[in-house]
Amino acid sequence: MLDQCQILHLGLTNQRGAYVVPVHYGYREGTDGHYTIYIHGTGDGEKAAALDHATLIGFEADHGHENLIYTPPRPSDFSPSFMSVIGTGTPRRLTNPQEKLAAVRTLIHHYVNTIPVAIAADNVENLAVWSITVTHITGRVHNPTAKWAHALGIPFKERYGKHYQDGAVIADDSDHLAIDDQDVPDAATGASRKE
Repeated sequence: MLDQCQILHLGLTNQRGAYVVPVHYGYREGTDGHYTIYIHGTGDGEKAAALDHATLIGFEADHGHENLIYTPPRPSDFSPSFMSVIGTGTPRRLTNPQEKLAAVRTLIHHYVNTIPVAIAADNVENLAVWSITVTHITGRVHNPTAKWAHALGIPFKERYGKHYQDGAVIADDSDHLAIDDQDVPDAATGASRKE
């Protein structure tokens, strides 16, 4: 799922409280199965100060929110396809030139993976780079599209109903639905018969 997402949201704190910062990222999975996430920045702002002083931060990445399908009379089936990853980790500013270079290459390859990254240690000398050693991570995929199911190696179930894009119906294959009346929520009120 981290391969599919483009932006990582960091959960940070400072003297004013908690806040969220969107960043570009790269990651690698170690031989031990643990993840390390890499980010960069200017090194002298609020984000840098928060990362340098934090012992634990939160993060989140998501992708999708597409393929919105409504399958009446089930209001609970009015939902998009999405995937998300959340977790916590320990940030560390990298100072070793070779470690910084490897981190930046990993970050760039997250977005551009078809060409070599032609940078040297001198190119990242003045760039602030952090590693985040992931201490906990979890992910969720909701109503995966066929493309996602293939990429993630998970089962795909065709969804039928009214398909929406940008607020308008783009397709309606509701006639394929086989609705079982048992335990179906009330279409008018959204109330469920289940207690």
